[in-house]
Amino acid sequence: ARMAGVGDPNDAGWTWTLPSQYPDLIPLGGGIPDAPTIPTEQFREALNAVLDEEADDAMVYGGWTGFDGLREVMADRQNRIEGLDLDADNFIIHNGSSAAMDNIAKGFINQGDVVIVEGPSFSGIVETIQAYLAEVVEVPIDGDGISLEAVASAIAEAESAGKTVKMIYTIPDYHNPTGVTMSDSRRRALLDLCAVHRVLLVEDGAYSELYFDDAAPRSMYALSDGYGVMRVGSFSKVAATGLRIGWVQARHEITSALSKVRYDMGTSPILLRAMARYLKTGHLETHVAEMRDLYALKCRTLCDSLEEHCAQYVRFTRPEGGFFLWLECIGASASEVRVAAAEEGLIFPSGSTFFHDPDKGGDRYLRLAFSAASVEQMIQVGPRLATAFR
Repeated sequence: ARMAGVGDPNDAGWTWTLPSQYPDLIPLGGGIPDAPTIPTEQFREALNAVLDEEADDAMVYGGWTGFDGLREVMADRQNRIEGLDLDADNFIIHNGSSAAMDNIAKGFINQGDVVIVEGPSFSGIVETIQAYLAEVVEVPIDGDGISLEAVASAIAEAESAGKTVKMIYTIPDYHNPTGVTMSDSRRRALLDLCAVHRVLLVEDGAYSELYFDDAAPRSMYALSDGYGVMRVGSFSKVAATGLRIGWVQARHEITSALSKVRYDMGTSPILLRAMARYLKTGHLETHVAEMRDLYALKCRTLCDSLEEHCAQYVRFTRPEGGFFLWLECIGASASEVRVAAAEEGLIFPSGSTFFHDPDKGGDRYLRLAFSAASVEQMIQVGPRLATAFR
């Protein structure tokens, strides 16, 4: 990692906070679920049941692919959501989606391989890719998702230089940090482009279930039947970040290969068995439906507040799901606004954090996460941010 130049405080998001004397801080920094609604009691029941009834099996190593019972329930659930024909062996479970991506990088990236990522993107995953000494190539996104023209150009440039373009990493649904959702036509065209050039596609579905009205277009995994596509998922955003349960969804030959380059003895059998019980109750479906309504209300309230008080200072597009609102500052330095906003009790990261090359952001963007703060706090964001701009 030191050779790759990763591992500084920016990578962990430690610089997303700033000192503030404001008595009522509004947390807009991290993409974390609404704390009061986390299904703690239901998960406690599942966890206690595991300890009461399955302790002998739950207290030993669980294997590299994860508890079979959870993988079976996950396969059934995903089959219902997308009409697929998955089984347990289409999943390998990890300690969160970041560990899942680390497994993918370890299994497929060789030193010097080109990996194409969106600019901006989730910096934690990009740094994971860089840690395997890949050449990270950043391409822009627009209102329909990753730019196909930029991807095609990046592939052509790399191939002309004799380099291997190994994979593309994308967040197609309610993108972090921009909130953009990739259109169906863009997904199909991207799959075609990857097939022609034999480039693997890693699809991050962390926010896919958190739509506000209509569901996002079908996943690229579903569109391709998994050929050339690995889908990364997590329960962190739909349930609780502390669960640390993520996974890779892929065809059997891929999950088999990934299990052979995994050396961490697997994920907690206790937690995986508890999650399997929780999923079987159907409580997650009810919880996710409630969260869609709550996050939609939070997002709508935030956007209304900004439109009322900050229309002259920022531009943005209302997202259709997820956790994030991406602001473009009009005629002001985003980094300076961020510091001034902290004095008004607003805590959020600068957009430059999410670019592999920070200069590409041009100090124009801010990311506001609306998932953790309350609806009442969302109302206050517009007036406070307007004061920061002044």
